[in-house]
Amino acid sequence: MNEQVVELIIRERKFVFKIPYNDYVPFKEAEQKIIDLVEKINPPAEKLDYGIVYAALQLAIENNRLAQKTKNESSDVEETVDEISEKLNIFLNQ
Repeated sequence: MNEQVVELIIRERKFVFKIPYNDYVPFKEAEQKIIDLVEKINPPAEKLDYGIVYAALQLAIENNRLAQKTKNESSDVEETVDEISEKLNIFLNQ
């Protein structure tokens, strides 16, 4: 499996992870959300470790995937509604 090295800087600490290559784009789109999530959790400095940051990273990537999937499904539904509306208009105007 191809992996990509990513870095996050949180509270002046650098966290380096290897993630699957296909997670890179969702990671980049969610990078600020990851940092915001860790800041919101606000762990004490001694508890801020790779486990917390990695969990936030995985959560943000999965959230990004689900948001994209929902957006795509919504777009498909809109296209279907438009097609049905067009067919209904043609039928009613005959």
